[in-house]
Amino acid sequence: MTLLKNIWKKFINVSLRIKFIGLFIFGILFLGIFMLLSISSSYIGEISHDTKLMSRVIGKQTAKESADFILNRNFNRLNSLLKNEILNDNDILYIFVENNSGKIIASAFQKGFFIFGYIKKQSEYNNNAPQHLSSVKLTSSVYGKIWNTSAPILNGKLGIVRVGLSLNRAKRTPLLLIKYITIITIFAAFLIIGLSSAITWWLITPLVKLSDATEEVKRGNYDVNVNIARDDEIGKLSKAFNEMALSLKEAEQERIKNENLRKNFISGVINAQEEERKNISRDLHDSVGQFLSSVKIKLRMLDDVNELGKIKDKIHQIRGDLMEGLSLIHDIAKNLRPSILDEMGLVNAINLYIADAVENNPNIKIDFYHINLENYRLDKHIEINIYRIVQEALLNVVRHAFASSVTIILDKVCEGKIRGIIEDDGVGFECFEGNKDYLGINSMKERAKLLGGELTIESEKDLGTVVKFSIPLAGYLENTNDNSSIS
Repeated sequence: MTLLKNIWKKFINVSLRIKFIGLFIFGILFLGIFMLLSISSSYIGEISHDTKLMSRVIGKQTAKESADFILNRNFNRLNSLLKNEILNDNDILYIFVENNSGKIIASAFQKGFFIFGYIKKQSEYNNNAPQHLSSVKLTSSVYGKIWNTSAPILNGKLGIVRVGLSLNRAKRTPLLLIKYITIITIFAAFLIIGLSSAITWWLITPLVKLSDATEEVKRGNYDVNVNIARDDEIGKLSKAFNEMALSLKEAEQERIKNENLRKNFISGVINAQEEERKNISRDLHDSVGQFLSSVKIKLRMLDDVNELGKIKDKIHQIRGDLMEGLSLIHDIAKNLRPSILDEMGLVNAINLYIADAVENNPNIKIDFYHINLENYRLDKHIEINIYRIVQEALLNVVRHAFASSVTIILDKVCEGKIRGIIEDDGVGFECFEGNKDYLGINSMKERAKLLGGELTIESEKDLGTVVKFSIPLAGYLENTNDNSSIS
């Protein structure tokens, strides 16, 4: 069993070319051996049957011709008859005539055939059979298998003719046949080797090309192309491979593009963070710092005021400055993260941001429609990112679009997604994906991608801009029907 397993392992590890050739050779050899065995078996049976009939015919014919010689007691002619039979057929080992008393009165046998002991043995056997009946029996001897035939002369009245016919003819003919078939099989084997080599080359060469191309793809070379001009299964496989390589190339290009986009986004985020720090520092220095300096000066001036009315005026001024400073600090904090988003949710935060935007830009009309979101709160991670997408889109409109109207739609669809559309009637622009100059746009796309969604921008010059995004909720949705803080 172990030997068979080892042979099988070696067989499956050799190349397909050797496997095909080996299978062809094995097939032709198996077919040749099967033909040899089947033809030999069939032919030997036929020859044996024909030899049996021949033995019977020779016995009957000799018995018929011997009758006159025995009646005339011409034993010399009888012996000549028997010898002629031996000379005419080399397969006759012996032929003799017995009288009714069992005495041999004439005989002939092949040279080298030890006749007497064998004849005596066969005579004893044949004497047990009725003298008027002919019989044929196959026996084995040192000379091989022999058909022993006894034929009565004048119904046994004058004696019996006994003939021994060898089956050597049945052996010689199949041996010649085997020889010819073997020669033909060897010739066919060489022919099959040549044909199988050609067929194998025709079949295997495309597979070798595919294997080499697969190694190239494995090494990261997606520009390989297997050119096999065939419409069979291998041709279809090569076409599928080329399509796969093209898809992998496009996927790799997309991955590189996304990686560059991500790197640009991260770089932009870092730059934006630094810029935001500068802005916060400048706001604190220019606004809050000046406000505190002003309050400090006014408080110091109170030391020089003796009249109660003037002191009240100064206190009133300081109170106003404090209110203005608190408002300024509130604006800075709101820009960093609106607290209403945590307290009241996405819809209210966007409404408040729109109100501030309209207040600061009265020439722009902003319509906000929200569908199926009245009684639901989203995950905070989703809310802040959607809020930033809407905020960035509105900032782009205010800064660059010169639009007169903006429409914002948020819709929670039944497929478990939230879809958004921000559309303006501004001047539009030519959007080149991945451009470093479009940091805000790339930021919006990256936010949508981080949530497992997608964001697209459609814009044409003088025809406005449409920002569309779709984000899966995937377990982030939380029903807040019982939350009394949301109306």
